[in-house]
Amino acid sequence: MSATTIKLLQTASEIVGGDAALANRLGISERLLARFMADRIELPDQLLLLAVDIVVADRQSRLPQPVNLIQESRHER
Repeated sequence: MSATTIKLLQTASEIVGGDAALANRLGISERLLARFMADRIELPDQLLLLAVDIVVADRQSRLPQPVNLIQESRHER
């Protein structure tokens, strides 16, 4: 497993509130998560994608929301 994957798991863990919460979100035991994070076994693609989803959703929630131009134009009238 790459250092990038381990960093992804660490970041996802921070986002959800720790390793126990991440293991729960991934549907695995904390022990198995620890093995993935210690690079003892390879992370399956399905779990990798779930971790990516956690990080992406967090990053998207931090972006400024687009202004609804239709609503603004109605208020200007």
